Amino acid sequence: MKTEQRGNVGNPPALRRISPISDVHSPELWQSLPNAPGVYLMKASDGTAIYVGKAVNLRNRVRSYFGAASRVPKLAVKSRERTTHTLTIQMMRYVTDVDYIVTETEIEALILENNLIKAHQPRYNVKLKDDKRYPYLRVTVNEPFPRIHITRKAENDGTRYFGPFVHVRSTRQTLKQLTKLFPIRTCSLPLAENGNRYRVCLDYHIGRCPGPCADKIDVQVYSEIVQKVCQFLSGNTEAVVEELTQQMQAAAAALDFEAAAKYRDRLNDVQQAITTQSLDSVSVEDEDVIGIAAKTELACVQVLRVRNGKLLEREHYYLNDANSEVLDTALSAFIAQYYQNAVFVPKTIVLPMPIEIESVALIEKWLSEKRGSRVALHVPKAGRLKRLGDLATKNAEIILTQREQNVVYSRGTHPALVELQALLNLQHPLRRIEAFDISNLGDRFAVASMVVMEDGEPTSAEYRRFKIRTVAGQNDFAMMNEVLTRRFRRAVAQDPKFSTLPDLILIDGGKGQLRAAQKALETFAAADLKPVPTRIPLIALAKRVEEIFVPGRADSIVLREDNATLHLIQRLRDEAHRFAVTYHRKLRRKALSASVLDEIPNLGPKRKQALLQHFGSIEAIRHASLDELLSVKGIPRRVAENIRKHL
Repeated sequence: MKTEQRGNVGNPPALRRISPISDVHSPELWQSLPNAPGVYLMKASDGTAIYVGKAVNLRNRVRSYFGAASRVPKLAVKSRERTTHTLTIQMMRYVTDVDYIVTETEIEALILENNLIKAHQPRYNVKLKDDKRYPYLRVTVNEPFPRIHITRKAENDGTRYFGPFVHVRSTRQTLKQLTKLFPIRTCSLPLAENGNRYRVCLDYHIGRCPGPCADKIDVQVYSEIVQKVCQFLSGNTEAVVEELTQQMQAAAAALDFEAAAKYRDRLNDVQQAITTQSLDSVSVEDEDVIGIAAKTELACVQVLRVRNGKLLEREHYYLNDANSEVLDTALSAFIAQYYQNAVFVPKTIVLPMPIEIESVALIEKWLSEKRGSRVALHVPKAGRLKRLGDLATKNAEIILTQREQNVVYSRGTHPALVELQALLNLQHPLRRIEAFDISNLGDRFAVASMVVMEDGEPTSAEYRRFKIRTVAGQNDFAMMNEVLTRRFRRAVAQDPKFSTLPDLILIDGGKGQLRAAQKALETFAAADLKPVPTRIPLIALAKRVEEIFVPGRADSIVLREDNATLHLIQRLRDEAHRFAVTYHRKLRRKALSASVLDEIPNLGPKRKQALLQHFGSIEAIRHASLDELLSVKGIPRRVAENIRKHL
């Protein structure tokens, strides 16, 4: 009837159903449940776990869901009553079975709950969104010559981990800066205390590694470098600065000015790497300041890491199935899941709001055991920590707002695109805009570009370029007509590179280019395209006064210089111009680099280079005898005869 779990909470045994929902309300069942800590699982009719919870007393906690007084829990926090959450009411409609696991202590129940949430991903639990692994910096202090590298998995393997960091790029930048300040190896060579006979790499020559792979430094000196790295990553930058200052002064006193200069430069780099903080009072404690905000069914948690009174880093996480009604529950779930795999637990964790008294005591006890000393969950009423907590909450609100805006933009409703749609009186959103431009130098090297913007952002994979084929002389109008004709001819032919049609076409130019584009589209009026090209909106943007021309309108549209819509189409127009000019210059450079030697058979780039290096110029090659040509390395008789014949 029950499954007990004692001791090893990381790998629970297989769970068994204890009772169907129809039997849950019987007094006999409640009396049979243990008055012990443990974890319970609410299951649906198909056996899927839809909720996992922990309990100090399994009998009382599970009975609160199904007791005669209430079908849902009413948990008292101090003297106030918390109303039932709507998700709990919704969940209870689907619960048909309940399983439970008895544990030895409340802390084991807390850890087991987190493990089961990760394993089952229950629908009605607050969960860390996107359960990915964040990067750490790992220092292998258990090796004779420790190395530092980035890893995404923190283990209890005798090494030191710093993090987790939110962004891989910032982690790499931190690692790069560290090797500048403190030369430490990043390679994975298996090094012994002595007798290493590897070849030093580039890091040694540029001063980012002292060369332990070739026994160029002893273990004791190297361990001092590792100690500084660990101090720096732990936030103890003052000790590093003080030690470097003492070393610089000692070197200067010993008249070793070269060493003193090195210490001075390293000290400057350290001071530049330290971010100054504007905290009202100095705190020497390590603190995590947590803020939380929620909108609809998504919450954002912001964590500010304060180490030795300095705000070193901030990071944010998303929680799904959480809203403003249950922020305290979401916060409690986040703390349990976030610190379960944390390498470092600070002395103080600052919360933006109270959570259940039962959860506070349990989590504090668990984290204290994990840290090895007392950990306090604190809700400040005023002062420095209160201001930091407000800052964390404000950042969480901003991140949620930005995330909503990014989602809106990704759906094609970028504000500038919405305004442009209204400006042109269009019924459909402008998801894809194609811009065209012509680039030439007289009548030579005439080319055209097609660049694409989707949902307000350039899509370089969709860019296309054209060589003008049918137009002689400098006739931009005819060239624009040719390019648009070729673009939609490829679409009619079901060419996958041109199969996606635009919602708007932007032409770089004025009324003349616009009319040429119109004529090109009219030739496809009978084509089996959706939409028909003649129905695709078409505009032109002239550079002189940045006026927008629209077919059928006598007057141009002139927007304010600070208008976001104008900036968007200017950016697209400029990108089309850049892409066309780049292609034009490429063709021109290729033509200018061509020479009469290109026309000679069997004379490749290496042979041409050898000839020019030997003779110095094409004119000297022209007057060279057959024997002189044969004296050039790599030039056989047949090629030498071809050179004499053509020159």
